Amino acid sequence: MSVLCIGCCGESARFDIVWTQVFVASVLFAGCNVLFCIFMGFNGVGITDLFLRKGVNIAIGVLLAWLLVASCRPGNETSTALLPVRSGNMYGYISRKGRTVLYPQYSRAGCFSGGVAVVATGPDRKWGYIDQAGHYVIKPEYVYATSFRDGIAFVVKEGGVPAAIDKNGVVQFELPDVQSVETYSDGMAAYSVLGRTGELWGFLGKNGVSEILPQYNAVGYFSEGVCAVMNSNGAWGYINRNAEEVVEFLYDNAHPYTNGMAKIMLRGRWGVIDRKGRSVVPPRYNDIDPDGDLFLVKKGTLWGWIDKQEKEVISAQFTDAYPFRGGKLAAVKKGKKWGFIDRKGNFVLVPAYDFAFGFENGLAAVQRNNKYGFIDETGFFVIPPDYDQIPLDYYIRYFANTTAFYGAKTDVNMPVNVAYKWLTGFYHQDYYEANRYASGNTRMLIEQFATMSDMISDSSRMRMMGLMIGIKDCRQSGDRAIVTYTMSDNRGKDQLLFLVRRNNKWLVEFEGGEPTYDGE
Repeated sequence: MSVLCIGCCGESARFDIVWTQVFVASVLFAGCNVLFCIFMGFNGVGITDLFLRKGVNIAIGVLLAWLLVASCRPGNETSTALLPVRSGNMYGYISRKGRTVLYPQYSRAGCFSGGVAVVATGPDRKWGYIDQAGHYVIKPEYVYATSFRDGIAFVVKEGGVPAAIDKNGVVQFELPDVQSVETYSDGMAAYSVLGRTGELWGFLGKNGVSEILPQYNAVGYFSEGVCAVMNSNGAWGYINRNAEEVVEFLYDNAHPYTNGMAKIMLRGRWGVIDRKGRSVVPPRYNDIDPDGDLFLVKKGTLWGWIDKQEKEVISAQFTDAYPFRGGKLAAVKKGKKWGFIDRKGNFVLVPAYDFAFGFENGLAAVQRNNKYGFIDETGFFVIPPDYDQIPLDYYIRYFANTTAFYGAKTDVNMPVNVAYKWLTGFYHQDYYEANRYASGNTRMLIEQFATMSDMISDSSRMRMMGLMIGIKDCRQSGDRAIVTYTMSDNRGKDQLLFLVRRNNKWLVEFEGGEPTYDGE
């Protein structure tokens, strides 16, 4: 798996990668396992906990927990002249003064980057690209589409393979043998192929040629010339563009470098290292985020700030907090409400918000009475709290040099591809994705789990995201197929998934809990 967001703290989210191969036992699903095993033939495999990246529309904290290997990183390609907001079930765009520029008409919407934004419309949720006048510069015809990075986006047409396009929609190259591909970062794009133990990841150069062959179980993105990657033993380290090890594979978790520092986890505790792997802050905190010349740290259940000598600058007293990011104010949670403090730890805006995010170009997104708006540093609502949601892409771009729309997957309709995409969609709780590859009976099963999704704990979601699925074998007879696969939470035990071909499309099929197979 490639990594994109990871970590969550209740109503808001922290960004931590948690690609751990763990056994998962969710109390919530104890009663559901019997039903699940009947349908899936898992022979007692417990339901594990679930993903982000990339289902959508649950609490912002849970959504953020899906997507991103993140580091607090000012400065990216985001253009915030127009802000995406949701009214009802649709997204539109407003100016930074609150004027509606593009009325709500999109089922999904990303931030503008380089003058264009990726949006989805219609019941089939096809993706395209608009300019700031709302004109389609690339028509909506894709089942997958990323944001543009370095002038390139990856798109996939129905039944097709990932292709790189420029901002005129002209195909630059295609990737027929690739399972997944992600946006360029620092001149490199992560891509995967499907192996017997799951996806293996490598990196493409700008011309679409593989610069680093697929060999890693998980990867972050290149930043400052290096990238965090996970080897087959589950250890994280850092490589350069030549796939040479530059920081030893020691860590349980590792984030991209920012300003010469990277956040790492060792034996369940977080710290910070420099470019040579030397300790800047020893790994002894429950969480940590570099924040300029300070570090936002979690001690036990509370957050505060320390300096490089680990001297306390602002005492750990907040139940949640976001970094200053070079600004005057930081959003913090005290008790059940959010407010804003200065660099001495004094409240400038007292806790009065249900949720608050950090300031970006003079505005901060806040929630009051289940509605979102934007305030300035005096607390004045420049944009009144009239909106139902701020899209995930806005939050991710605030924190990291990446986007919510970072990946595209092959849509070639073959049993192995369909099985893998259904399994990852289901376990990552992207029920829209899982439904694309499900028969009618299977959709009924998905609907049952979708209705319970809001009850799943955040920790369960995170563990589920760490699942690794490997496709071992596929047997096909006429319009039926059986795919043998393994999951990392079941000690590699073989499991079966049944598929049927209808109208020339392969779908996951359940019939009375006992799928049939006409082959030997």
